[in-house]
Amino acid sequence: MKQGLFTVLLSAAMLACPFLVRAATAAGVGAVGNDAPDVRLIDVPLLDQDGNRMMLVGDLVGEQIVVMNFIFTTCPSVCPMQSAIFAGLQKELGDRLGNEVKLLSLSIDPVTDVPARLAETAARYGAREGWTWLTGEKADVDRALVGLGAYSSEVESHPAMILVGDGRRGGWTRFYGFPRPVDVLARVDELAAARIARPGAVAAEPAEENQR
Repeated sequence: MKQGLFTVLLSAAMLACPFLVRAATAAGVGAVGNDAPDVRLIDVPLLDQDGNRMMLVGDLVGEQIVVMNFIFTTCPSVCPMQSAIFAGLQKELGDRLGNEVKLLSLSIDPVTDVPARLAETAARYGAREGWTWLTGEKADVDRALVGLGAYSSEVESHPAMILVGDGRRGGWTRFYGFPRPVDVLARVDELAAARIARPGAVAAEPAEENQR
């Protein structure tokens, strides 16, 4: 079966059988890792699922290793699969979550996805401290998405993408499709090992500060 057709069928079946979300994380459907030197972190204000105002760079990314995905809560297929991958990654990270590594899920539909709606979705996936769900003013969210290479004028056509990088050193990678949690974790481990090997190195491209 061609991979594209398999993805479509798996997405449709997942709607009827929630346990297939877990199967999607094991399948690693269409996962491709690509270097992403064009990533720009723009320090816009955002809101987390509890309604707390946080700056993308100063409060959320900081100098930690970060894994980001881009979702909207009314998405019927791709976004639940992406969130399931994050749930699996959360389990793999264990105590590293929130200490060494942060998971960030940024809504691409901030008008609909108010904090309370994100909180409900976060609870559905058992999100622990260290996995933050984000929304905000549309103009601010759009600026962040453009810098991250995740902006789409139509939410339904946004790419399935997971972004992994080091807030201190850079080294950003995009995974397109549905990578297995262990594959994303492998990239996280590479970034962590690079910190040990070259502790004084910093990112070649500094974060772009928000000019407001």
